[in-house]
Amino acid sequence: MAFDLGGALVMAREWAKTRRPKALLLPHDNPDPDSLAAAAGLSLLLGRQGIECTIGMAGIIGRAENRAMVRVLSFDLRPLENLDLESFGIVALLDTQPGTGNNSLPANRLPDIVIDHHPPRPLSAEVPWCDIRPEFGASCTIVWRYLKQAGIELTADLATAFLYGVKTETRDLGRECGPHERQAYLELSAQADHTKLYSITNPKLSREHFVAMDRACRRAICWGELLAVNLGTVPYPDLVAEIAELMLAYEKARYCLCLGEYEGQVFLSIRSEDEDSHAGELIRRVVGSKGAAGGHGMSAGGRLHQTVRSDTELKTLYDELVARLVVELSINQPPAPLL
Repeated sequence: MAFDLGGALVMAREWAKTRRPKALLLPHDNPDPDSLAAAAGLSLLLGRQGIECTIGMAGIIGRAENRAMVRVLSFDLRPLENLDLESFGIVALLDTQPGTGNNSLPANRLPDIVIDHHPPRPLSAEVPWCDIRPEFGASCTIVWRYLKQAGIELTADLATAFLYGVKTETRDLGRECGPHERQAYLELSAQADHTKLYSITNPKLSREHFVAMDRACRRAICWGELLAVNLGTVPYPDLVAEIAELMLAYEKARYCLCLGEYEGQVFLSIRSEDEDSHAGELIRRVVGSKGAAGGHGMSAGGRLHQTVRSDTELKTLYDELVARLVVELSINQPPAPLL
């Protein structure tokens, strides 16, 4: 069934009359620019219907560019742990869905709104306002189209947030990009504040970033077209995906698996240069019952259920996951260090 924005806004106006007119907008844990831009856009849309919105956040924002986005564009993010969930009559999930394992909405609380561009999960079918479009390259593109359809003018800051969300999620329209993202990119480029965008995309990097890059190069192992890295303990979860993207630039790599531990939790990321790699399905098969994982055609991530207490435990998990991935990719070449 096609999503009807008009019907959704009627629903929102009824919610504003019959429920506490407060909404919690919740991106996935350790939110990225796509999910943050989607939340900011939905806040504007629901605000026009008389609903007061709060953008909640679980986890941390560790990547330098993402921290710069929050700072430069003055995002008001409230730690989920400091919020009373019962005080919100409406809960929305952005760029995530119930049952994915990458958001901190309690399992006993079904959201009222889900907006996402990942493949649909079974629980999402029970959500009143559910707009899931896997054919889109970014969740914020979906919300941008809402505002465009509703005739709501964007501020320069919100246009900048949307543009940066599309840029990062599609790697400047080079990855899993469709006509919707191309249209958004062109229109938003004319509205965005490019001075602020430059500040976001060119932040100063911490010492930890360069330490992790050095460690990744020294630890990287190649199995033919697969490059795998055990980063060990990382200063923030996003670094796992960040290093995976950087290491995929290696000339012989078609796939990159990166794994790291943050506060006892194990995060992993897969990147591919193959548009038909189905990375989301691939990582779910590799992780299996050990954790929650998902993603798109060329990028995917996950988090394991098991916590680790030592480098030895982390290496055991890493070795097992790499072995599964080698089988999944039908690789029969022996491992060799990158350096």
